[in-house]
Amino acid sequence: MTAKSRQTDYDRRGRKKVVLFFPTPAYGHYRIELGLALAVIAAPLEQDYDLHLIDERVTPDYENEVLRHLDDAVCVGISSITGYQIKRGIAMARKVRRRAPDVPIVWGGYHPSLFPEQTCESDACDIVCVGQGDVTFKEIVASLSAGKAPADVKGCAYWTEEKIVVNEPRELVNINDVLPAPYHLLDVNRAIELNQRENHESKRTTEFHSSQGCPGKCGYCADAQLFKRHWTGLDAERVVEEVASLVKTYDLDQVNFSDANFFANQRRVKAICEGLIERKLNITWVASARPDTFHRYKPEVLELIRESGCKRIIVGAESAAEPVLELISKGATAEDHLKSARVCRDYGIGATFTFITGFPHAPGTPPQETTQDLLNFIERLKQIHPDIRTKIFVFTPYPGTPLYDLAVEYGMHEPRSLEEWADYNPATMKVSQWVKPGERAMIEKVNGFYLPFAYPDSGMREKLAHGSKKWPYKLMHGLAKARTKSGFYSLPVEWMLFKKLKKETFEPIA
Repeated sequence: MTAKSRQTDYDRRGRKKVVLFFPTPAYGHYRIELGLALAVIAAPLEQDYDLHLIDERVTPDYENEVLRHLDDAVCVGISSITGYQIKRGIAMARKVRRRAPDVPIVWGGYHPSLFPEQTCESDACDIVCVGQGDVTFKEIVASLSAGKAPADVKGCAYWTEEKIVVNEPRELVNINDVLPAPYHLLDVNRAIELNQRENHESKRTTEFHSSQGCPGKCGYCADAQLFKRHWTGLDAERVVEEVASLVKTYDLDQVNFSDANFFANQRRVKAICEGLIERKLNITWVASARPDTFHRYKPEVLELIRESGCKRIIVGAESAAEPVLELISKGATAEDHLKSARVCRDYGIGATFTFITGFPHAPGTPPQETTQDLLNFIERLKQIHPDIRTKIFVFTPYPGTPLYDLAVEYGMHEPRSLEEWADYNPATMKVSQWVKPGERAMIEKVNGFYLPFAYPDSGMREKLAHGSKKWPYKLMHGLAKARTKSGFYSLPVEWMLFKKLKKETFEPIA
């Protein structure tokens, strides 16, 4: 594509459609979470424009749905995190280019916000919406509708034949000043039905975003870069009101709070729980917590958390080795992890602890935490509370973070274009110079099969006691208990048989 054919004069006067596209964020099998980022930036435009929110995972015939609205489009917006979502976004952007080369393409989301200039260098992009998008995107659309480039819009970058222009940043907006996400623009029911059919979810579940940012300074997390360790949460009354409306509208059984740190403010959590109880919504809910925060909650608040329907908390533990926790600036200790596990056990709250393996270390030096060290600690968690689930992710250096810079220093290849980033998959990174293939297999085998069978959760205990699977499960339990006690995992015939029959393990490496 030549500069001339790519160039647009940004004059979209008289157009009334805004097309927003959410590419699929990862290949393979995964749970669908609503593209709420698109809904939030659409909210301020709803009264003045004809909006079309199209989700590759949910919208039937999504490609034609995008292309058929281009004739009267002000622009096409694409949301993306680093990795596979970029690949899918580029593929759609190039289809848009071929069909309607005069329609500006605007990118937003984590990755474009971290690399606005590099993103604009791609022929798949004209404008980047940097950081919070609800105000910025509205002003970009208004500028295009007025027939001009977004030269006066804070928090954006845009392409011209002469150079890429990066405007001054926009100040962070308090989340309470952001309009509620218009769920009716998303196909919520279809997303729920897909999750029930393909992920065997028994409950009608959707997501709700109640806060942004996190006060933590974890060295692997892009939130600290984008939000400058600044956390703001929706007022408790607003959270309860909007959740109650969602429950009624979509007949929900469960709400997943998609916040990075839902439990950052104990007073707010207490008020939310009291509101949910008072409304008698009769739902369950799930949210994320820091391990150094949750176990410090007051007993009376923990009682409210359970009573209000908290089904599970997601605890970002990451490691149990003090040198690693110090390296990543986690601000938590292994003892914090154990205390959080005990609190969940004592108050009847489920928990999923997430860990990361393969943090960077200098060439020629051993890792500061071995795979076996991590698995041993996970066994301690299971001994405290068998209903604890554990997931282990391979460390992926995320751009804009201190550990990304360290990984580059230690020899990681740094992508130099949007197209190169498209093959960099944070969610399911298959190749890591710090994790050997044998270690990945050990994690999947032990964390995904032997530990869950050796320390059965309430669901498996029911199967061990009753039903047609009672004796096969008892056999698996006995074998797994013997394996974990001896540490002997060679010739895992039972694991291979189970994989063949079940197609997936309980807590797979992700």
